[in-house]
Amino acid sequence: MEIICDTSFLIALVSNPVKCLDKVEYEIGKLRFIVPTFVLDELELIKKKSGPKKSMIANTAIQISKLKFEIKDIGKSKNVDNEILNYTIKNRRYGVATLDGILLNRLKDAEVTTITLSKNKIIIANRYFEG
Repeated sequence: MEIICDTSFLIALVSNPVKCLDKVEYEIGKLRFIVPTFVLDELELIKKKSGPKKSMIANTAIQISKLKFEIKDIGKSKNVDNEILNYTIKNRRYGVATLDGILLNRLKDAEVTTITLSKNKIIIANRYFEG
């Protein structure tokens, strides 16, 4: 499954790395994480405009994204959340990894598969199997 990562998820990965990803992939299959270019742009903005700690976290998130994930240009947007929502509604094969509560609710309402983190656990919602 292809998973689009938003800014909050990438920052969380840097702040508190996920330890149980292997278990998730065993249950639902291999995950391919995709970082839209506009998410990298948002991280660059955070890096430039934030204090030293948050700037370092944003920079690390950018570096991890470039090394470990696929970077994909899926459009330009002034509102990252709206672009992710619209893109995943149009392209149903994608899920979204986010910690943004408002975006999570919007994605769940649109029946988009979501991955989020809570108390060192990975939560997957709206997972539908065809067949």
